[in-house]
Amino acid sequence: MFEKELDRVRKQLKSLLASPQPYVPLNAILANEQVYVPYRRYFHAEVQWWVHEERVIRTSNPRFDTHDPELGNLLRAVDHEYSDRARFDHEELSAVIDSAVKTRLNYLCRPRTTLKWFVYRGEPTKPVHEVLLRLRYFHDFAYLVQGFEQWVQARSAEASPYEILSVVEFERIIEKIDNDAILDLSQEEFVALMDPLFEFFGEANPELPPETVPTEAVIIFLDDKGAIPISQALERLLYREELRYLTRTKLIDIINDVITQIEASGQSLLQTPPPESQPVGSAHTEEPNVEPSEPEEEHEVNPAHEEAPFLEATEVSEVSIEVAADIRRRRVETLIDEQMRERIIRKLFDKKEDVYGRVLDDVLVCATWKEAAGILDRRFAEHGVEPNTSTSMEFAQALHRSFL
Repeated sequence: MFEKELDRVRKQLKSLLASPQPYVPLNAILANEQVYVPYRRYFHAEVQWWVHEERVIRTSNPRFDTHDPELGNLLRAVDHEYSDRARFDHEELSAVIDSAVKTRLNYLCRPRTTLKWFVYRGEPTKPVHEVLLRLRYFHDFAYLVQGFEQWVQARSAEASPYEILSVVEFERIIEKIDNDAILDLSQEEFVALMDPLFEFFGEANPELPPETVPTEAVIIFLDDKGAIPISQALERLLYREELRYLTRTKLIDIINDVITQIEASGQSLLQTPPPESQPVGSAHTEEPNVEPSEPEEEHEVNPAHEEAPFLEATEVSEVSIEVAADIRRRRVETLIDEQMRERIIRKLFDKKEDVYGRVLDDVLVCATWKEAAGILDRRFAEHGVEPNTSTSMEFAQALHRSFL
């Protein structure tokens, strides 16, 4: 998902940072104002992580008393010089560009989940000082990072930066910071939070209609926020009416409609997000994430290269119907895991696996999603399936994604 946009941004950055020299200094990257601020910040944070790694190696060597105050002053000066003289060879430059672009888009689509993934990567705990270092990679939605820094500062003076923080507590802190920031926003102000997302797609995909963003990106963003009723409303519009792009005005109208319905029913707008899934571009079990399949353990020391995998689509527009259906079936198998598959069969098709298979066959051979959506609606009606339940919407969205 969104591979076209990712490739464009990667190529643009690689062009801006191209150099005939064997190394590109960090200072040259930071001084290049054509490189957008979030990516400059990412490079700077990557170097800070390198310095942190060097510091860990030094302090773990028992042969030297690195806690001696005088030696400590010298080592801090060395750390500063390291930062000032940091450089990237071309292979590492390319790897960090790839990671920076992918991580940023994940973060723009699902900030809460991406922070958890990037900081913890499946581990149950992290020292607070490492959490702070990894948060420095992020520029957008600054209120989240600043809110966590304020939480750290508000703790007692005796609190050690080496204090261990669990991923569960980190999630709770970030969720509270986010909720406190958004709950009092008007609909217009809430949509304005997505300005970086509109900006990213506006620059990365000139083929999009002006001032629009892909509907799927907004669905992921809303799921990450726990605004499930709005995301489900968008999913219905996406797969039934092929509303693939959203303007700010259209999104505000949809939010207003959902709020009106919720107020009439007495429900809550913010709900617990669905179970976590793959990163943007992978199976939808959200979160923007937005969580994710975790990065490989061997990358433990280098978060910049622990990128969330995006699902790469295979083009099916120029192949036979049979081949296209087979490609889509393989995609569906990656989008619907065993647990979700069992739930769909049990809740939608009365535990009849053969019915589930026939519905897949009927839908996946269609030439377009518009045709497929009509078939799906008819099959739902034939089997007495309510199309607006969460399981129905999960199934429909997975099928729709197989056509993208």
